[in-house]
Amino acid sequence: MANREKFTITEAIIRAASDYIPFDEKRKIVEDQAPACLIAADKGIDEIATETQLPIPQFHKECSGAKQYFLMYYFLTRYLHVEIDANGEWSIEEYDYYASSHIFNQLERFKSSEAEIKNKVFDILFDYKQLKSMLEVEIYNLKEARNNGLDRMQDSISLFATPENVAKLNELMQKTIIETEAAQKKLAEKRGEVRAEQKPTEA
Repeated sequence: MANREKFTITEAIIRAASDYIPFDEKRKIVEDQAPACLIAADKGIDEIATETQLPIPQFHKECSGAKQYFLMYYFLTRYLHVEIDANGEWSIEEYDYYASSHIFNQLERFKSSEAEIKNKVFDILFDYKQLKSMLEVEIYNLKEARNNGLDRMQDSISLFATPENVAKLNELMQKTIIETEAAQKKLAEKRGEVRAEQKPTEA
């Protein structure tokens, strides 16, 4: 990125840009990208799920920066019709290149241009805000649905409704108990050895 010139938005780019994305296309973008903006928050549950091979419900949170990362891609490719690179790949490096060029501030400065360009910029930014708002709502709704306390409780209870799942958890608990007892025994033996070494020799 250091060797590339700053990306500059020109009047030609604005004239050729799309100022509206059809609603169905917006909805498709939102449905595709919202799940990618959420990540599992409680790693402990993930470890238990791996150990027991049980699909224990996860708690999810929004991944910081993911929304901006995806929105930048669609703003560039779908509104401004920018070809990201020769392979069409979107990466952190590409994001940093365009974000560091402050493309939204560049567009804001065109609001003082001639009427045609100014109006086009207003329309582009307004429609983009609609897409952004739709994605934010979808992320929120998806997160709430996944983290709903009652749903999570019901899902968790359902996991223990079969003998097979109970057996798996019992096996894990027994394994944990055995490992804990072994560790405690080793610790007690070690302490006994230390005490023996520290006890004064009788004359």
